[in-house]
Amino acid sequence: MNQIIFRSATVIAWLGIAASANAHYLWIAVDREADSDTGTNIYFEEAARPGDGFYLDHFLGSSDVWIRTIENPSPDAIKADEVKDGENRWMRVTVPPANEYSVDAYGKFGVYAYGQTNVLLHYYARNLSVLSHDAMHELGRAEQMDLDLVPHDVGGLLEFTLLWKGKPAADRMVFVRGPDGLRLNVKTDGNGRIELQRPASGRLTLRSSVEFSTPGKENGEAYEKVRHNITLVMPIDGTSDGP
Repeated sequence: MNQIIFRSATVIAWLGIAASANAHYLWIAVDREADSDTGTNIYFEEAARPGDGFYLDHFLGSSDVWIRTIENPSPDAIKADEVKDGENRWMRVTVPPANEYSVDAYGKFGVYAYGQTNVLLHYYARNLSVLSHDAMHELGRAEQMDLDLVPHDVGGLLEFTLLWKGKPAADRMVFVRGPDGLRLNVKTDGNGRIELQRPASGRLTLRSSVEFSTPGKENGEAYEKVRHNITLVMPIDGTSDGP
């Protein structure tokens, strides 16, 4: 097992909903800062940077964040605090990530109107950094989240399984982006899986979703569908042995 080395890190997440021109999603990106205190900043914006926090009220006090390591694979959920800086605001938690970790987050946005259809939106996000097969096995599954993208290393391939409440989600589109212009849009098979060549280094990002036609009400507001969105950011370190 690799020795856990705690370093400072900044975790940035941004929310993805349909805006007038673009669709956005909840992402988590970890930026290490070796000579400062650990800062975990969560942004709900169109990009990974501070903004006016227009959607932040949907998540303050209700979103959960987990930072899992080999030594602590099942931590309790923590809540993020609000931070204001001039006209900008975001959320922050202070937790020391290790050099092998999974940062996981969940938040319920609420009801959003897509044209004439009201949809209840849920967002899940992960950032997984592992340097060994054992670490991927230990941290790859975020069991605390209903929707998950779970990686497996199979020789020179990476296999990802989309799970809804622990069961494979078949025939769902997964959008993959990576180094050297990698762009793949591929549906999961009958076992909820996709596979791709493992990059030598760089960063993979994946996103997918499941949707259900289950009408209901959320805080008195009617909706016709429920959509769960997930993203996974996975840095690939070409200098390490890799999983």
